[in-house]
Formats: sequence, structure tokens, C-alpha cells
Amino acid sequence: MYYLVGLGNTGEEYATTRHNVGWLVLDNLCERHHISPAVLQNSVSGRVSVGKIAGVSVSVLYPETMMNNSGAAVRKFVPDGEGKRLVVLYDDIDLPLGVVRVSFGRGNGGHNGIKSIIDKLGTRDFVRVRIGIGKVSIWPWQKGQLIRPQADKLPKFVLGKFSKHELQEVEKVTESVNEIVTVIVQYGHITAMNRYN
Repeated sequence: MYYLVGLGNTGEEYATTRHNVGWLVLDNLCERHHISPAVLQNSVSGRVSVGKIAGVSVSVLYPETMMNNSGAAVRKFVPDGEGKRLVVLYDDIDLPLGVVRVSFGRGNGGHNGIKSIIDKLGTRDFVRVRIGIGKVSIWPWQKGQLIRPQADKLPKFVLGKFSKHELQEVEKVTESVNEIVTVIVQYGHITAMNRYN
């Protein structure tokens, strides 16, 4: 069994924000693999569903705790000793929109949802699927360089809604995430890292 967690904030006002890209791609993943819609389970403080990806059993969680307290739900959701089979899908401001990376055992990278999970689980040893939401410069002298918002503007950026153009890019990203998660559950995160990073 693998445990898939998408990070996001609950509420319609957050539905298409950059910070909720983990939920957006997880929605698509569940739909592709005919995993039934997630149902609220108060015992784990989130919406849960079960199904299979490439014949491998998965349990899916959308925490309803708000981003900064995601670890409270994840701690209830993942059984003791199964942390290495936890796969967290979330936004990464330090990757350009359209880029996806797989990692394992890293720090929180300044992401409060990941910080909460590490704190509550007491370990960094879980798989992350980091989905870029960063903006890239279009100016010729900085073409392709990532433009990170200043600290005081960061919350407004990550809680801002995707533009129509950006949502088209997110749709393409869901293809990559689908492939990556399928490889993770079939062959493990190391194979996925070697293939997609």
C-alpha cells in the first residue's frame, strides 16, 4: 500500500491557487485511475479514498486541516512504520511552473505544509513530488531565470490564482505527475528520481 497525500487549503477561495496545485494534480490522478471521489473521514481530519494505480493499492488523503497543519492529518493517516511509502504532492516555489521533481528525505525547503509533516511524523524519510509554481523571467538578459517573490510578497503569490495560461501548463504537468507516481508505486522512488529528475 502507498499513501498519497496532496497538500492544499480547504475552501472554494483556494481551489485554483498556486498553493493548491497538489490537490489539482491529485484530482487528475484519481480520475485517471478511476479512484472514487474522496470522502471526509473525521478520524484522519481529511478526505480519503482508496483504489489502485498500475495494480498497486493506494490510499489517498486530502488534509482538511489547512496547509500549515497538514502533518496533523498525515500523522493519523499513515500507519506507524509506513512513512517510507508516503508520497506527498505539493507546490514548490523554487521550481519553475511546468517542472516536477522527485525527492526523498530532504528538509522542508521553507514549505510550511512539509514542515508540519516532518514535525508530526518525526522524520524526513518520505517521498516528495515537488510541482513547480515559480515564475521565470521573460526578459532577454535573464531569460529562463527563476524570479522568486520577496519574502513579504510570497504569501500573496502562492495564494494567488493561476492565470488561464498557467492552468494550461498545470494540465500538462498532470501528465508528468501521473507518469511519475505510477513509476513510484511500481518500481520505487529511486527509479522515479533517476528517470525524471
